Amino acid sequence: MSPIPKRSTATSIVPPTESRLLRAALAAALIMIASLLLTVADTRPAGAACGTNWSSKVKPPDSILVLRTATDKVEEVGLKKYVAVVMASGEWPTSLPVALLEAGALATKQYGWYYTLEGNHRDGYKNGAGHCYDVRDDSNDQIYRPETAEPTDKQKAARDALWGLSLRKHAKFFLTGYRQGSATTCADDADEWHLFAKSAEDCADPLGHDSIEILHTYYSPKLTEVWAPGTEPEADSEAQGEDEEPTSEESNEDESTGPSSSVFDWSRSLFGRDPDA
Repeated sequence: MSPIPKRSTATSIVPPTESRLLRAALAAALIMIASLLLTVADTRPAGAACGTNWSSKVKPPDSILVLRTATDKVEEVGLKKYVAVVMASGEWPTSLPVALLEAGALATKQYGWYYTLEGNHRDGYKNGAGHCYDVRDDSNDQIYRPETAEPTDKQKAARDALWGLSLRKHAKFFLTGYRQGSATTCADDADEWHLFAKSAEDCADPLGHDSIEILHTYYSPKLTEVWAPGTEPEADSEAQGEDEEPTSEESNEDESTGPSSSVFDWSRSLFGRDPDA
């Protein structure tokens, strides 16, 4: 029997030096790709990758990201629900006069809205899992207790009354601060940046100021109203009074109110003081 030829067991082996060079080249290429990806990420605007990143300053966002501090979870909450629950959680009790509830609801809405806007996310507003949020549910922002707070019909109606309205100060969409305050006389503690609930109650009752007048009392001077298209109350033109002139002046910031939105500027405060004095 003829011997069976031996099968060659030889294989092609890359020399050790060449193998090391290939690995080094591959590692360098991976490092270059990673560097390029990081460069692209670093060119994004600050805050653009975190939070709701809402772009409109005329139409409020549909929802807001809320940190539940007891669980460290981030919840996406409808903005209308959020505002009503914040009011019912003690920020704006239902026992307050309707005009003050309406003004308070607007302040609550625009406060939350401000922090949903692109570029307004605050550093550190991430939970332990790295998820971004717009606001906390405690007094660091606005108290939000949906487990125990039940908004009344009065509070919901107050929220809806000015839902299409947002405010500008010096032509800028601004953070509408508010506090309880200690003064008891209308506007005694007005500082142009905060709505003080205790003294504002006197503005509403017995002085009879409506919600728009209350807002101008505490946030003026240089305050303008912007109504989203189709939301402006029919009585707005009459409510301006003899000394208030409508203006078509647009904001200097990067925002568009839209061709059919309404902008008003109150040239004087409710008490006849010159805002430029």
